[in-house]
Amino acid sequence: MTPTTSVSAIGDRPDPSLPVSRTASWVSGIVDRAHRGHPLCAVAVGTPGSGRSALLTAVHEQFRLRDVPVSIGLPAATGAGAGPVFVLADDMHLWPGPMIETALGMLDAGTIGLIATAEPRELDPGVRLLRDRARPYGAVLELEALGTADVLTRATRMGLTVDPTTASQIRRRCGGVPALVDAALRSVRAAAGGNPQGVDAPSDDLISIVERLAREWHHRLLRGLDPLTLAVLALASVRAPLDPDSVADAAGADRVAAAGALDRARGCGLLRGSDVFVSAAAGPLRDVLGDRRIGELRHKSAVTALRAAELTPDIALLAAEAGVDDARIVDALVAGATDATAARAVVLLRAAERVAPGRDDVRLLMAQRALASGDLDGAGGAADQRLETAGPADPGVEEWVELAATVAAQRGLASHAADLYRWGAANSSAPQSLPAAVALLAVGDRAAVTAIAEADRGRAPVASRAARSLVTRGLLATLDDADDTPSGDAVDAVIRGLSAGGAASRGPYAGRVLHAAIAVALNHGDTVGAQTIRSVAPESGHALIDAEIALTVGDLEAAARLIPSDDPVGMPERLRWQGIRLGLARRRGDTAALTAAWQHGLSLLAATEVDLYLLRSFGEFWIAAASLGQLSAVDRYVGAADRLLARLDDPPAWSQFWDFAGVQAAAVARDDAAVAHRLARLDLAAAQNRTARSLAVAARAWVSLTRGGSDTVADTAAEVTAAVDALRSIGLQWEAARLAGMAALRADDPSTAAGLLDTARSAGEDRRRTPPVGGPLTDREAEVAHELLQGFTYREIGERLYISAKTVEHHVARIRRRLDAGSRSELLAALRAAGYR
Repeated sequence: MTPTTSVSAIGDRPDPSLPVSRTASWVSGIVDRAHRGHPLCAVAVGTPGSGRSALLTAVHEQFRLRDVPVSIGLPAATGAGAGPVFVLADDMHLWPGPMIETALGMLDAGTIGLIATAEPRELDPGVRLLRDRARPYGAVLELEALGTADVLTRATRMGLTVDPTTASQIRRRCGGVPALVDAALRSVRAAAGGNPQGVDAPSDDLISIVERLAREWHHRLLRGLDPLTLAVLALASVRAPLDPDSVADAAGADRVAAAGALDRARGCGLLRGSDVFVSAAAGPLRDVLGDRRIGELRHKSAVTALRAAELTPDIALLAAEAGVDDARIVDALVAGATDATAARAVVLLRAAERVAPGRDDVRLLMAQRALASGDLDGAGGAADQRLETAGPADPGVEEWVELAATVAAQRGLASHAADLYRWGAANSSAPQSLPAAVALLAVGDRAAVTAIAEADRGRAPVASRAARSLVTRGLLATLDDADDTPSGDAVDAVIRGLSAGGAASRGPYAGRVLHAAIAVALNHGDTVGAQTIRSVAPESGHALIDAEIALTVGDLEAAARLIPSDDPVGMPERLRWQGIRLGLARRRGDTAALTAAWQHGLSLLAATEVDLYLLRSFGEFWIAAASLGQLSAVDRYVGAADRLLARLDDPPAWSQFWDFAGVQAAAVARDDAAVAHRLARLDLAAAQNRTARSLAVAARAWVSLTRGGSDTVADTAAEVTAAVDALRSIGLQWEAARLAGMAALRADDPSTAAGLLDTARSAGEDRRRTPPVGGPLTDREAEVAHELLQGFTYREIGERLYISAKTVEHHVARIRRRLDAGSRSELLAALRAAGYR
């Protein structure tokens, strides 16, 4: 008979102090049935060390106590009419096929009952027959590997207390084998000495003991396996394909033999789940089989796999690790890394780098993935190395320029990002035109952005280029905002461009493009437009954008709920994050929180250059500095912002909110000269822009009420109401409510005060009635959704909303995509579930 693979040094018997209800029930059921003389076929299926032999011993002991006739192995003959003899057959997977057939024949004849154990061999015909015969009796017991919770339970029953980390370490090193886990726990208990109740951490000594036991176990187990089964395990250890054909080709065996070896490898317990090799056995396998043999098997497997019609990343990785020379390998690895997780991409790209050192597309993708994971130093170092000796017209250099510019922007160095695009202007291909325009506009280089727009206009108007051009033209339109050019045109152009081409949702510069677009909308007082822009780029910084929008409309509860709890990676995002915290603390009147946020933000001010898209955040710092008596700390940043705006001729779309913040800061500091200067700038902008006019009216009322003097311009409720209306018209609901509240407190006439308080309450309610920030639908889509839920047709909805039925149809299609709804009933149900009525 073929030798068994049982590991005798540790044994297959679990600790006797560990009663296991499932196995105990199996034993008692067998014994009760046999004691009554009923027919029986039972089988315990498990890998070596699972306790299957111990179960057979327990059955034997119970049979002896009850005088049940027992035979160890097949009896030579049975007495007629004496009833069945119960055969105990351990490791029945090792029995020859004819002997198994004889046993099953005697079972069918009623001369024997059969209680057997076997490894879980799915392809072995004898084991399959045995399991099929035992199923009608309900007596097939599957013994599985232990999990961490099982290890904790077994430790407790041994009187040993271990923490989950230690239990997990023991389980992993023992491969979940019950007998090996029990032996490890006994050794840990002995090593713990006088304090078995508290093994709090997996110390090096304890883990060393467990590793030694596991290594010895795996050595004995592997030495009992045949060469072909060892070859299968070797292939599994290097993640090679394990189908019978691949195994046969790699090991030089026929397919039937390979299938049998694969079955034996699975049955021995060293393959888990989807044929994943137990890592703790890797060292012993190398000791038993040798690195040279494992390398040969891996190389043969890789060569065989390369013949497949489709070269997958897994096969390419196997080939790369095996040292196979094939030009397709790197292409497959790069393709796989493009959409892989960060950790997986690193593995694939490092393999590609080993196969083709210095290949540009591999290095670029590695740097891009480093950037995506927040490793600015790694990405920046790779970009610097590549660009150090490059020329601006070199093939492929534009993608490196974009990467380096993204790193610079993430570090808060807007001028460096712009310099990179200026240097690479000779080779600025269409895909890089929008990121270049965004970077150059940030530092006030109107001429360069205009040149980019003109160059794009001369190229073929394919869809992607048209989308990018729309966004670029929208950004340029913000520099020439005047009454004959409606402010909403710039926002609409940006929205249409982002929606049409997905320009902000791809590439390393995506977050910067999105931030620029959001800044455009918020600086126009268009919070609905900002929400729309946010919705077309779902991968990028939602929480920060949502918190900014909520703070702008004055929904402080939503802003506090939505602001990320951890610091973002990039310096501009950190500055925006800190600006929101400052804005929340100031609006709530929380001086302690304002002081704490200010102290935390000082280093961010020093590390981040002023750029156009960060003016609103710098404005929050400006007002906070005035509130805390720290204006001198921001003087140089205020000056830098003023110079930046001056280079662009103070476009109202960007200067109006900045100067409104300046008015508030100067009013708090009671600096009359600064107040007059900022009001004069607002007045100049008001001559060109309706939003600036609203801010100018509100600013004068704000200054008068903040000063607290008798010569206020808001002497009448009508003037205050006009200022409040101006603020509400551009979405500044908190400022509107604050202004009305301050006026009410200063009003002498009770009826006037009551009216102003009503106005303040109304403005406060408006900021909570705004469309849900971060909700799945835009404002217009929410309107369409409301009409859909009322049962109106597309034509009727169009008439009610003054849009065409075709436009309604487009809105509904987009709503379906956002809510992942199929039929009309699913769509309506999803809308109701999302809170739309």
